[in-house]
Amino acid sequence: MKKILVPTDFSSIAANAYKYAQRLAERQGAMVEVMHAYHPSFDYSNPYLDVPAAEFDSIKRELLNNFVQEHTSGGGGGVVALPKTGLHIGFASEEIVRRSKEVDMVVMGTTGEGNLLEKTFGSVSTYVAQYAHCPVLFVPGDCELHPFEEIVFASNHQAADEALIAQLIELVNNDTANIHFVHVDNRTNSPYQVEEILYEEAARHDMPGLGFNTVEIECPNVQEGIVRYAEDIKADLIVMGTVHRGFLERLFHKSVTREVVFHTAVPLLVMHYDE
Repeated sequence: MKKILVPTDFSSIAANAYKYAQRLAERQGAMVEVMHAYHPSFDYSNPYLDVPAAEFDSIKRELLNNFVQEHTSGGGGGVVALPKTGLHIGFASEEIVRRSKEVDMVVMGTTGEGNLLEKTFGSVSTYVAQYAHCPVLFVPGDCELHPFEEIVFASNHQAADEALIAQLIELVNNDTANIHFVHVDNRTNSPYQVEEILYEEAARHDMPGLGFNTVEIECPNVQEGIVRYAEDIKADLIVMGTVHRGFLERLFHKSVTREVVFHTAVPLLVMHYDE
């Protein structure tokens, strides 16, 4: 992993996601970039709607600079290098997805504060989860980075597992991980060979201590069952891997589902596999 993108709306939720991303970047040897996207005509959370465009841009740039200066921290002491920043004009969801083509991961808070546009027209998080071109890690507002020791992996396609487990193991790095596989929405008659997939990838990465469990959840609301299971085992991470975008659309289309998933106390990593 080389570059992590952190979108911000200057809220405390975004600040926590940025701090989380900094710790993750230190572990991965990655760079962090912080971005803010705004649309002057629809930014109801900002009191400067009537100011000229150039002045409005200057205000936003100052807010972005203040955000990174206040919340950037160094792990080794001494002078702290500020991250690269980007200011983009456009709807946040579309701009984040566009920028996701150029990075290895997007890290963002699960909710924003005071953003009337998001509350009225739908969740930026939901849109980014469905359409981003790289993995997206959603961080709850009070969550700190811990070793990924207990991981819940929910999938709906074996081909996706084969492609995504290697990425997951790379993210786990040297943590002593126990992966709980929850197989979701399997509509094929072929057997689910998660054990073979996992051991092959673990062997390639020289991680003989990597453990696994396979879990069947019988619950009318699959996504709620996943979150409950993760909370029961005190998981450090939920991973949702999918080969079909329609699976995520069904997963997030109800407001109650969205509330359950995006308000879980467990960080959520969404990974895509496009056939």
